[in-house]
Amino acid sequence: MKESMLRTIEAIIALSATYMAAVTMVQTTLYGKLLDKVSNYFGPSLDPYLSYISIGIIFGVLFLSFTFWRKGDEIWFGRLFNLNMLMFFPAVLDFSTFNWVGLIFDLTPIPGVSGLWVFGVGLLLQVTYLSLRYTVRFRYTREELEGRGANEEDIDAVTRGQVGYVMLLVTLTIVATSIVYVSIPYITQFSADWLSTLPAPHMLVGLLVVVLIAATLIYYLRSQED
Repeated sequence: MKESMLRTIEAIIALSATYMAAVTMVQTTLYGKLLDKVSNYFGPSLDPYLSYISIGIIFGVLFLSFTFWRKGDEIWFGRLFNLNMLMFFPAVLDFSTFNWVGLIFDLTPIPGVSGLWVFGVGLLLQVTYLSLRYTVRFRYTREELEGRGANEEDIDAVTRGQVGYVMLLVTLTIVATSIVYVSIPYITQFSADWLSTLPAPHMLVGLLVVVLIAATLIYYLRSQED
């Protein structure tokens, strides 16, 4: 696989993720609330142009995404991920059980998209970041092999194998995450039924969480010593 093809794949992935995050954002309650405040500030004369504002924002973030892609390193792909997650956050807020933004101003969540849509976009953003991190390393590998005088065909073959590995990894990630998403309601119901039979379920859960955090911390500290 040629490097130009690798860069094209990166561009498609980056722009697709940003577009989906932006389209999701403009359908959220928080975005609608902010747009209403802008409309109230400038008056009714702005109302006919509100849809154009949303379109302009989408094109603006797509331009930013394209700029980040042009930079083409891990730092800028990390910034791309942060941008996408920032736009995605209001959608998560619409389905949150604790609406902390409502503490600042009146905000009753009225999701414009379904929970499945939000899950799909969130999964897309995670897969995008995972894929782009790997493709950057693939390009570094190509440069290293070229520096060692490797044959162009051999370099392309190595890249092709690496891309195949990432596709497998991404597929497994999507499948595993989807299984967890589908299973959560059943796990929650089972856990609730089981915990309801205990005399102090909140204390037991708290104890298990504390033990788990402590065990994880001890494992981390010991691994750092090694």
